[in-house]
Formats: sequence, structure tokens, C-alpha cells
Amino acid sequence: MQGKLPEKKQRDLFRPMLVDFIDMSHELVLLSKTIDWKYFEEGFSSYYSDKGAPSVPIRLMVACLMLKHLYNLSDERLPEVWVRDAYFQYFCGGVFFEHKFPFAPSDFVHFRNRVGEKGIEKIFAYSVKIHGKEVQAKSKFVLSDTTVQGNFTTFPTDAKLCKKVIEKCNKIAAKEEIDQRRTYTRESKQLLRDTYNGKHPRRAKKAKKAKKRLKTIANAQLRELDRKMDACQKSLYAEDVELFKKAVNQQKNDSDKVYSLHKPFTKCISKGKPHKQYEFGNKTGLICTGKKGMKIITAIKAFIDNVYDGHTIEPLLNQMQNNNLVLPQELAYDRGGKGKTEINGVKIITPGKPKASDTKYQKLQKRRKFRARAGIEPIIGHLKSDFRMEQNYLMGESGIQINALMAATAWNLKKMIQKIKKDFLCFIYRLVFQQIFKPWAA
Repeated sequence: MQGKLPEKKQRDLFRPMLVDFIDMSHELVLLSKTIDWKYFEEGFSSYYSDKGAPSVPIRLMVACLMLKHLYNLSDERLPEVWVRDAYFQYFCGGVFFEHKFPFAPSDFVHFRNRVGEKGIEKIFAYSVKIHGKEVQAKSKFVLSDTTVQGNFTTFPTDAKLCKKVIEKCNKIAAKEEIDQRRTYTRESKQLLRDTYNGKHPRRAKKAKKAKKRLKTIANAQLRELDRKMDACQKSLYAEDVELFKKAVNQQKNDSDKVYSLHKPFTKCISKGKPHKQYEFGNKTGLICTGKKGMKIITAIKAFIDNVYDGHTIEPLLNQMQNNNLVLPQELAYDRGGKGKTEINGVKIITPGKPKASDTKYQKLQKRRKFRARAGIEPIIGHLKSDFRMEQNYLMGESGIQINALMAATAWNLKKMIQKIKKDFLCFIYRLVFQQIFKPWAA
């Protein structure tokens, strides 16, 4: 059954209401009054059935997802903070102070799977819409860039992957009650230790031998599973076994390598950073407003493939169109976006040598636009450090997209909070000055 907003207008004699002891000028209180929660009730009603037991209220679930990324909390950590924070409970639609979180953290996973990428994109679109016409006024000139959203994986090596394949084969055999000739648990653990510091001259020979032995054991385990599994079991684990074989037998210079077994879509990406030569994750592109003042993220998208930076612009512009946003006139990109000068009627400008025919004023304007493009770099830094985009802990290919969308939503909500607080302070100052100067005017 569809989740409904709680309606508890009647007071409880033994339970104080939240409005009686919280500060109504708090940022979360002001933000909760700004958001139209009926928008999410109507938007997500199609994902629920009218039959069965009532589900978790939609407002409660959406508000918790917003708070999760807004305050950089995990699915397990959020209930702990929610129980002791009255403002969290008020933001989620609470009336009385609760001493127990209303649902299990695993329901976050079920909700994300239920609504999918399209549902989360509705939340992101509303975070842009809430800023009103200000976004349209500032979106004539926009900034764009890409970054790497890391996946929660260890640094991949061939030895580690072989060791994990052996463990996975043992788990499958135990689950399906297949009698194995040998598990190689103790030997594989010692062989992995032998591969450590394998580039040292004294350890190189031993490490090379250990890697070869691990590969041999992994292939032996896969062949044994193939022999002893029946047709039904083979069809059930066909994709997993194919992935294991690819991970074990891949070569150094292969183009499409496996870097993680639980997240096989992980790519090795080099962004030219001196402190981090290679990053293991997925490329994520974004667009934000370019004018001075608050910068709002208007489009964000994660990519499964390691695409060229310039090819990320068109999908981002399409996302803006799908969210009923007017396309900008100019888009500033770094040198990685060279290739096309115009996409969907949007002029793409990248740094380069000025034309000989340019006037002094035109050269100055170009220089200012390229300087302004650097304004997107701190936004990417905040998305990673403050809003959970540094590491993606969500599973599946849709997880990278959902995580990126919610991180951008948190950024837009943070900017909305700053705007609300600024407007509220201006209102208070205006009210105070009116009271001070009213006797003088009389």
C-alpha cells in the first residue's frame, strides 16, 4: 500500500510536540517548509500498490535520503543520528519526539531499487526547480567538467583477483553442496602473502611463482565446478563463472579488464593527478550555472564506459532538456572537451590561443570566461568530501548514477538553505529597523 503523510493533529498529554521545544528558525525547519512534499507523494505513487500493508511514508523516506547525503551519513549511521536529533525528525514530517527509528536501514535499499534511476532523478530535478527562475537567469553561461566517482574496491592486482575467485568458488560449492576435492584455503592465503612487495629483487622470483600458482588453483577450482554442477546450476551461475574466467585469464594489455568481482563495471581512469595516477571507479560529468553568486548543479550523469570528456556534454544537455530547463547559450569546458564547437545549439568554448582578429575586449572576455570555468573545481571537491561522492557504496550499475544524483541534490539543497537563511536574516533586520525608526517617523 502507498505510504501516506502522517496526520497527527491531536496533542498527546504525555508527549511533547516537536514545535514546542525546537527553534523554528533552524535551517532544517525553514527548508522543510520550503519543500512541497506533495510533489513526491504524487510522483512516487505509481511505484506503490493500493493492496497490502501500508509502506513507509514517502515523505519520511525521501527526507531521510536527503539528510543522508546532506550530512554525509551512511544507511546504518542515519538512524542513530535521527533518534537523537529533533530537527531531523521534524524535517521528516514528525510531530512528536520519537525514541525509535520507524523502519530498518535495509528499507533504504528497497526504496532505491523500487524507484530506480528515474525516481531519484525526480528528486534531483526538484532540487533544481526549488530555486525558481533564478536558475534560468543564471544558466545562459554554464560550466562543465568530469571527475571520477570511486567505487568501494581495494587496489586490484591479479593475485588478489585470483584469491577472490578461489573464495567465490568455495562459497558456490558450499551453497550447492558440491563435494570439492580440495579448497586451497590455507595455501591461497600464504600465496597471496608471498606476492607482497613483488618488485623487490629478493622477492621477485618468489612472487612470480606465487602468482602463477594462484592462477593455476583458480582455474582448477573453476574446472571442478564445471564438471560437478548440473545443467540447472550451470545456467544459474553462468554469468558469475564467465566473469571469474575473464578475471583469472586476462592479460596485462587487455582493453576491457576486470578490476572488481562485486562491481565489474569499475574502470581504471587516469586524470593526470600527480598524487593519484590511477583511479578505479566511473567517470561522472556535471553542469552548473556559471554566473557569480550561488552555483546550482543543473545536470549530472555517471557513465559506465570510460568515455572521452567531450562526449559527456551531449547527455548532460539532454538531461537538462528532460528536466524542462532551457539550454544555455555558452558552455565553458577545459582542454579535455576539445573536438566540437557546438552541440544542440550550445556554443562550446575551450581554452586556446586567441584569434588574430580578436579585439582587446574580446580577448579579455574570453580570458574571464576561462577563469570562471575554474569555479566548478571546488564544487566537485565538496561533492566528494561533503556529500558522499568520493566513494560509491551502492551496488549495481544504477548505484553510481543514484549516488551522483543524490550528491548533486544535497549540494542544491545546501545552497537553498544558505539562500533561506540570508532571506530570513534580511527579514529580521528589516523588522528591527522598522521598530527602531518608527517613533522617529511619527
